[in-house]
Amino acid sequence: MNDRAMPGPVPADADASGPDSRLATPPVAAPYIERSKVASASAVLLRAWARISPFSARDMVVDARLHRQGGRIGGDPEEGPRGPSGDDLNTTSLEPYVLGEHTVAGIDFLAQVDTHLRFTYISEAGLRFMGFHRAFLEATSLSALVPDADAALLADTIAQARVSAEPVGCTLRMNKSLTYPAWVNLRIAQIHGSDGNLAGFSISASDISAWALRQERLSFEAEHDALTGLDNLVSIQRRLQRAFASGVQGKARVALLSIDLDAFQRINNALGYEAGDAMLKLTAERLSASVDADDVVARTGSDEFIVMTRRSVDARSSEALARRLLAAISQPYSYEGQSLHLAASVGIASSDQIGNDERQLLRGADQALYRAKRIGGNTLMFFNDQRDPEAADKLKLEAELYEGVRNGEFSLHYQPISDIASLEVVGVEALMRWHHPTRGLVQPTTFIPLAEAVGLISYLGDWALKTACMQLALWDSLGMRLEYIAVNVSAQQFREPAFAATVRETLELTGVEPSRLVLEITESVLMHDPQHARSLLEDLADIGIRFAVDDFGTGYSSLAYLQRFPLTELKIDRSFIENLSESRNDQAIVTAVAALAHTLNLRLVAEGVETEAQRALLIQLGCGHIQGWLLCKALPANELADRFMSRELAIDAHGK
Repeated sequence: MNDRAMPGPVPADADASGPDSRLATPPVAAPYIERSKVASASAVLLRAWARISPFSARDMVVDARLHRQGGRIGGDPEEGPRGPSGDDLNTTSLEPYVLGEHTVAGIDFLAQVDTHLRFTYISEAGLRFMGFHRAFLEATSLSALVPDADAALLADTIAQARVSAEPVGCTLRMNKSLTYPAWVNLRIAQIHGSDGNLAGFSISASDISAWALRQERLSFEAEHDALTGLDNLVSIQRRLQRAFASGVQGKARVALLSIDLDAFQRINNALGYEAGDAMLKLTAERLSASVDADDVVARTGSDEFIVMTRRSVDARSSEALARRLLAAISQPYSYEGQSLHLAASVGIASSDQIGNDERQLLRGADQALYRAKRIGGNTLMFFNDQRDPEAADKLKLEAELYEGVRNGEFSLHYQPISDIASLEVVGVEALMRWHHPTRGLVQPTTFIPLAEAVGLISYLGDWALKTACMQLALWDSLGMRLEYIAVNVSAQQFREPAFAATVRETLELTGVEPSRLVLEITESVLMHDPQHARSLLEDLADIGIRFAVDDFGTGYSSLAYLQRFPLTELKIDRSFIENLSESRNDQAIVTAVAALAHTLNLRLVAEGVETEAQRALLIQLGCGHIQGWLLCKALPANELADRFMSRELAIDAHGK
């Protein structure tokens, strides 16, 4: 608000026509027009207003009440306003005539000012809009009605109006009596005296306060987070742009701290999203209380925040700030009487390292955050401008993975599974291989996690399933009938809604009996969503498909699931076989698993068997089947067929 003294409002019971209020008789445009020529002043005002109004002259609604001094409003409304002689008011004639008070739709304030912006005329509607006595406004100026914050804008607009033959305008605030300033759309046009010189300005203003409030609300919502009320990413970007633009020679010192709550989804999963929202609000409050007054805290993602600081820019200060934030988050939370704990990771980047580029600064903070998350979280890391060769190679390999899929660089190798005593082959496991044109054979431990990360694993898994079943049918046609073929199923593939339909379609397409297909699934896949897993397994088991738990012993610690799911086979992970001859612990584990499998009537397959000593010990411990290099490594389909044909590998004729 302007600090100029403001009089009180017009009393509600004041007589608008009384001599004290002086509301009925508009003041003339003194000193340029004598009081006896008030009609001419009104005509001048009307002509000027017709230029600055958004409406045409014929759109004006003219009050039928004539001026107290008498007179008439001339002209047919269809012809536009006309003077008493019939002349159009847009002429330059200043021949006196009497004009009534005009009320124009959309215009709340209509007035004249002299070249010093002192009021020389104010309409009745304008007085009501502003809430001031006419006497006060006669003694003041337009500048006095504008808050200090908008004074420069008004001065600029007046300066334009002094040299412009066309109306000029701006949007600013005007002080009303005993109210907050009202936003108005102000239009200003020149008024010339009879000598042709600039005599003043005609002023019109439309109240746009409601629109301004809506715009202010929309602007706030566009730059603030709805849940916490904090700034959002858009606001941070704009603040960075302003900071860099206002810096000396385009440079400013700013640091960003990117914060991510570790494993926050577990709160939503366990207690619901209402609890998660409550934790986020509390976290926002704690972060805001931990920073300096001129620092900015923003929520930029579901569980991600950013702190923008211009004080704690150097490494020591920003690290101290980050540790304060981590400490604030680590304090216990409470939700409906339950104590909860959160941890967070922080990535720090500063303009001292990266420069005055808001995008690069945000990316630098994200890169540092990623490094903090990668080493386990609950820590802080600084931006490192040295590129990570491993990450660069991984990114390149990702692009090559897509090319490999398009170019048919993937194939299946098959590793025999045999009876441990007779070494006769009962089945094979289909194993995916990637033959890269320049890298050679890419290990599954490298490309399978990458395929999962980029969403290609389901496509590759479905392709492997169809290819494996087709190969089994082909071997059948060549007289090499195996009991079964085992195919691995990824977590993403298992969760696909169409997975069961894909399996049925594959069996129908290839003609393979369902009982000859074993789907290998890890413990973690089964326990991710036990209800869904049980329903899916039972659905497919009903048509004869069998299921094996792969890498048994390395995943979920509870054995209760073995009774809950329709399983037929356990595969002991190679980590328990590698040192079996020397490790009594591994021997004890294998013995227990063998007993468990026997009790539950499950086939037991030991993976990674490479020596006769391991095989002999596994026989003693009660294992029935083996898979590994002792028998045969994974081979392409044609090479494995050659070994079957040459009797180097014998197929179990009993199909047990």
